[in-house]
Amino acid sequence: MTLRAKDDGTIVPRSSALPFNGARKLFTSGDVTILEKDAPVDVETLALGDFHAIRAIAARLGWLHEEPIEIECVNCEQPMRVTPCETFALGPFEERALSDAELDTTLAFGTVHPLPSLSADRYEPSTVVFRPITLGEAAPLHVALARSRLRITAAVVTAMGIEALGNDRAPERIAAELRTCSDHAFQALTSFFLMSHYPPRLFAMARCSNCGARNDVDAPYEREFAVDEAPPELANSLRSNEEAAFVSFDDFAVKAEEIYADIVPDEAKRELTFLVEGGTPACDDGGDPLLGSYVPPHPGDDMNPSRQGEISVFYRTFRAVWEDEGDFDWEDELEETIEHEFEHHIGFLRGSDPKDEEERAEIDIEAVRIHGRRTLVRRGVTAFGQDLLDFWRRTWFFWILALIAMAALTWSRN
Repeated sequence: MTLRAKDDGTIVPRSSALPFNGARKLFTSGDVTILEKDAPVDVETLALGDFHAIRAIAARLGWLHEEPIEIECVNCEQPMRVTPCETFALGPFEERALSDAELDTTLAFGTVHPLPSLSADRYEPSTVVFRPITLGEAAPLHVALARSRLRITAAVVTAMGIEALGNDRAPERIAAELRTCSDHAFQALTSFFLMSHYPPRLFAMARCSNCGARNDVDAPYEREFAVDEAPPELANSLRSNEEAAFVSFDDFAVKAEEIYADIVPDEAKRELTFLVEGGTPACDDGGDPLLGSYVPPHPGDDMNPSRQGEISVFYRTFRAVWEDEGDFDWEDELEETIEHEFEHHIGFLRGSDPKDEEERAEIDIEAVRIHGRRTLVRRGVTAFGQDLLDFWRRTWFFWILALIAMAALTWSRN
């Protein structure tokens, strides 16, 4: 599938009260044409998921207006203002590399998904089954979402592609059930709807300018529903511990010191500094907050003083995992983290650190999955060229002096 812009120009932003109507008009006005094997495609016939992917691409190319959003950095908690699709990765679409088992997979249609009880008066759980829908078939849902209050009708049920709710298959009965169902059940149902039509690849990474952390945001950000909680099948494995207090920093630090004392031999302690950080965690090259880090020793030079090797563990990253995942054996993870960072020190002393190479390889693999191999190669070439240009700008005078000296030497010899 190909997008062709009229005159290759930037499209004037459009707005409408109806969700996604700006995108609909973009593709029906003639400004941008969707082609399949060089034949125009009616946007209303697109699978809903394909339409949302094309929305992200159009916004990334500047053909569709997208409002900035305010988020809080997941690591340092500083406010960030981002326009999600500005950093949406186009590489895999350009390379037709959309076969990643995780990033390019949506929930299978026709599959039974578990729901909590639809009513507070009943305790038996329910289920939902979705069928595929096109953009045109979803239109009644989008019209209903534009109203001040969403009313679930038989037409909306059909537009959502709900094939069955529990044992009910009639849209009228399903609509009646959903109009009176619990918020918890409706949130689970809508999360399954989104997971059926938005592959995980439809996200963008925003790097925090303060701490460098990777912040993933939906791209496109505007979607039919907002998901406030994970559906039941995910909630079983990702049980939140937000209400239970994590261990205090002081108690965490005491335990970390005990583990460090047990793991690291006394002779190695003389070469290392151990830190328990309570502030903003450092991030790896991929932007993920670290549980721990190792900085090799530096012998010192004219620019920098000598320093010992340094092992750090980051309290706030452990606390964030506790709050997100629930049953988290932080003491066991802390021990593994300190052991891991000490192995980095051993590798440094030996002159080879396979763990560091493995971690960097994992970051590179993840970057290829998200951005595409060719895109990263192009960026690498561009960066190399920029480095050469910067080097020339800084040193051109000395190179000219060297050339003059060489020319003078050659002339004198002749």
